[in-house]
Amino acid sequence: MSVMREELHHLVDRLPEEKVGPLLRLVREQLAEPLIVRDLPFIGTLEAEPDFAERAEEILRSEDNSSP
Repeated sequence: MSVMREELHHLVDRLPEEKVGPLLRLVREQLAEPLIVRDLPFIGTLEAEPDFAERAEEILRSEDNSSP
C-alpha cells in the first residue's frame, strides 16, 4: 500500500463518527461511473395514428406479405 493510502486510512480512523458520512459520500462520488448524456434530437418527432403502437405487429405482417 502506498504511503498516501496509509495516511488516508490513518486519518479516516481518527475521524469522529459524525464526519464519516459526508466523507463516505465524497469518496463514493469519486468512484461513481460518469453519467453518459446522449443528444438524441429525433426523439419525439414521430407522428402516427393513436393506435399505431397497438397495430405495429399487424402493420409489419402486412408489409412482409406485400414484399415480392
